[in-house]
Amino acid sequence: MKISSLLLAAVAFVLASCIEIKSTVIVSKDGTATIEESVLLGAQLAAMMQGGQGDQLKGLVMDKEKAEERAKKLGEGVTVKSHEEVKTPDGKSGVKVVFAVADVTKLKYAPFEPEQQGKPSTTQPMTFALSGSTLTITNPDADKKKGGDADKPKKNAQEIAMMKSQMAMMKPMFAGMHVAVEVKGANGISSSDAANLNDGTISYMDIQFDKIMDNADVFTGFMESADTGLSPAEVAEKFKNVDGLKIEGKKVVTAELK
Repeated sequence: MKISSLLLAAVAFVLASCIEIKSTVIVSKDGTATIEESVLLGAQLAAMMQGGQGDQLKGLVMDKEKAEERAKKLGEGVTVKSHEEVKTPDGKSGVKVVFAVADVTKLKYAPFEPEQQGKPSTTQPMTFALSGSTLTITNPDADKKKGGDADKPKKNAQEIAMMKSQMAMMKPMFAGMHVAVEVKGANGISSSDAANLNDGTISYMDIQFDKIMDNADVFTGFMESADTGLSPAEVAEKFKNVDGLKIEGKKVVTAELK
């Protein structure tokens, strides 16, 4: 799982309204699981995409055919349980897809990524092992640099100052933008060595742009980290304890299911 694929695709398309992307894997003690994936777009962004714009985000909102294709990629025994168009009172619209997983140990999970024509995905999927009530989650990409240019020089003081000065103009573009990837136990999680466990939910990625943009130093540093392709482990260490930004940096995480 990589941070940059979802983030940079959204940022590259200068957002005129919000986007919310959420992926949740829910594991039961009997070894079955469900996956809930939802994408909600602000009204203006949805209209722009319907008009043929926003190629960087193509494929994020899955139709039924795309959902069936994705089920096959997720591993043996994964099927589409439901496909639902969603509209919210505040004007957002999108799709929620629920996948049924017959055996979580056969799941190969990479959070949904935008299509990149001519560029096959390099994401290594997360895998799951279950022994009794102990769930082990392995994320091979945790310590790998992805999606950026590691040799790209850091921004100088003048460039950083310019970015900060533009934040007031940029903030409305990122308003409501939220990306989350999480793992839950069907009946909860009693304990885990994950960095971010809250109310039975392990957050592998939780980026709330409204919050991190309240701190100019954090926002500019985070954007530069994505630009240069830091690994999730490096990002997790650099921005630990920052409000609105949670990243799991461990390659292997264990959890006790209730």
